[in-house]
Amino acid sequence: MITTNELEEILAFDREQRRVEFKGPGSLDDNRFFAKVTRAVLAMANRRDGGLVIIGVDDSAPANSTGMTPDQLSRWVDLDVIADRVAQYADPGVEIEVAAVSVNECDFVVIQVAEFAEVPVLCKKDYAPSSPGGAHILRRGACYVRSSTGKIESREIGTQSEMRELLDLATEKRLRSFVETADRAGVAIHPGGSSFDDEAAFDRELGDLAWTV
Repeated sequence: MITTNELEEILAFDREQRRVEFKGPGSLDDNRFFAKVTRAVLAMANRRDGGLVIIGVDDSAPANSTGMTPDQLSRWVDLDVIADRVAQYADPGVEIEVAAVSVNECDFVVIQVAEFAEVPVLCKKDYAPSSPGGAHILRRGACYVRSSTGKIESREIGTQSEMRELLDLATEKRLRSFVETADRAGVAIHPGGSSFDDEAAFDRELGDLAWTV
C-alpha cells in the first residue's frame, strides 16, 4: 500500500494517470457513486501492474482536495464490505487492498488493485441510474480498461491498441504458466532442459519461444 509521501506526490502531480484514478468524496450508500468506483477498479485490474483508485479527491484540483468526512472514511475502509460489493460485478474476482491515508490532515481512501491473475476481468452485472434514459455506468459483458489515447479514463475497450495491450498481457501470463508447469513436470522446452534460475533467464526463454511459434 502507498505511503503518505507517495500519496502527497500523486496529489501534487495534479492530474490522473493511467495507474491512478481520482474519485471525489462520496458515501458508500450512494450506489451510483459506488458503481463508478467499481468501474475504475475493474479497469485497473485489466492493467499491467494494476493501479490505484483514490477516493476523496477533487479531480478538478487534486492538490487542493479536502478529503473525506470521518463518517465516509469509516465506511470505506471496511475491506470485506468493499470486496464483497465489487465481487458482484467482477468476473473473475479482483484482488484489492483498502487503506486510509492522510495528507496534510485530510483523509483519503486508497484502493490498491492488483492486475488480473489469469484472464482479463469482465463486468458481470449491469448498473444504470434509475432515472429514465440514464446511461449504463456498468454494463454486463463489458471489459473496462484505462484509456491509452485522449483523456485518461476508465472505459470499455475502444481501440485496437487497448485490445492488443490486454491480449499481450494475458498471453504472457499464459506462456509463463505453461513454461513453469512444463518445467515442474520435467518437460524440456528449452535448450539443455535445465531449470529457470531467475527472472532474467525466464525472459530470455520467452524471447526464444517467440521466434519458434
